Amino acid sequence: MKWLSRTLAAALLAIVLVLPGAPAWADFAAGRAAYEQGDFRTAREHWIALVEAGDATAQAALGSLYIHGEGVPTDYQEALKWTRMAAEQGDITGQFNLGSIYAGGLGVERDYAEAAYWFRLAGDQYDSMSRYNLAILYSRGLGVERDDGEAVFLLNTTAIIAGTPEIGLNELAGEAEHLALNLMMTMNQEDIQEAHERSKEFEAEYLKYYMEYYFNRKKAAENAAEEP
Repeated sequence: MKWLSRTLAAALLAIVLVLPGAPAWADFAAGRAAYEQGDFRTAREHWIALVEAGDATAQAALGSLYIHGEGVPTDYQEALKWTRMAAEQGDITGQFNLGSIYAGGLGVERDYAEAAYWFRLAGDQYDSMSRYNLAILYSRGLGVERDDGEAVFLLNTTAIIAGTPEIGLNELAGEAEHLALNLMMTMNQEDIQEAHERSKEFEAEYLKYYMEYYFNRKKAAENAAEEP
């Protein structure tokens, strides 16, 4: 039984869980271990106390269980409640999942504008899948005004994030690059150039973030290993 992963269902809908940075990591990890073994009820039992304490990571995880009907009956209203709580606290997974709920019309009226709003918030936190989905919306004019230049920028930056070693979403990076090339076939050179210049600026910004984030994480792990 694999952990929930980011997929490209209809190029828009993907309900996921990601590794948390929650203070109660040990409790969450116990639930995650149970989930990976297919014991969804035990996973929920580990997460529920965190959920009730307001932990956004656990709220996003519980919302996903209700979406898939894993260890609980499928219940889109419960899924929406917990996912929204997580999203409104700034949780990336919650924001991504909430965007996916609205894009897919899961228990709500399909609303691409609302989906775009949440995808953008998660994408601004360097979530590659959210940027990809937002690019799809821009390329089709769904919930936003059609803007191929913005779509190419988002696809380029999706590839930059997804292609980093620790993330390793190489398939997603390749799909983003392929779609960007297709869009550029009907764009003028000025718009293409602008999208590429913005992408280069983003790459420099992301590289700085990437180096700081992973250096700090490595340092924290080393410090933890040295503690008695």
